[in-house]
Amino acid sequence: MPRPPLYISAPIAALVEGLYREDTTVGRVKAHGDFGIGTFNDLDGEMVALDGIVYQLRVDGKVSEVEDAVQTPFACVTTFYGDTEERFERPMDYAALEHLLTELLPSPNLVYAIRVDGLFSHIRVRSVPRQENYRPLAEVAKSQAVFEYTDIRGTLVGFWTPSFLSSVHVAGLHLHFISDDRSCGGHLLSAATTDVTVRLQHAPALHLDLPLTLDFLTMESSRDLAADLHAVEK
Repeated sequence: MPRPPLYISAPIAALVEGLYREDTTVGRVKAHGDFGIGTFNDLDGEMVALDGIVYQLRVDGKVSEVEDAVQTPFACVTTFYGDTEERFERPMDYAALEHLLTELLPSPNLVYAIRVDGLFSHIRVRSVPRQENYRPLAEVAKSQAVFEYTDIRGTLVGFWTPSFLSSVHVAGLHLHFISDDRSCGGHLLSAATTDVTVRLQHAPALHLDLPLTLDFLTMESSRDLAADLHAVEK
């Protein structure tokens, strides 16, 4: 079966510059896939799209389903089937998990959707408070709320992106977490696993939208993209 492309609603570079309002709706995002990550206008929490449902993971730690009319400045989705599936019952800290995921990739120069389901002995995630436009993303990350959970079942949702696409999406691993009971989650900072199943899917092409808002059309790139994203991701 031909694999679907990866859809990205706007380059990540715009988010780094502080452009947090675009016209793309969650409904449009869902038309391109049922699996992915992102955020919402005004940077109002983290996004997880899983099994066709889009969730908002807010700064207060709560999770809610999102209506199609809600808008997003950045989302990255695909339709997920899973090309490969492997179970790992041994405990892994985050360094071991990152190493495993990268070792499973047939090539670092392709794009992959990554889904990890199972039991996590420890999860550390974050979300960010609602923001005004134009405050750089690296500054926003300083006010993030961090949550930690132990012995929790859930799913990691995200992607591997090659470094040559770093202005489009975060290079390397970019993962969000949501619990099985849909009560908590966020942008993944670290994790330790007990028993998980890893599914990977290659995306053979990239569909990138370029917004037509005035902010995007007049944007000037003034930030150090790599340095800012490194600060935000960690």
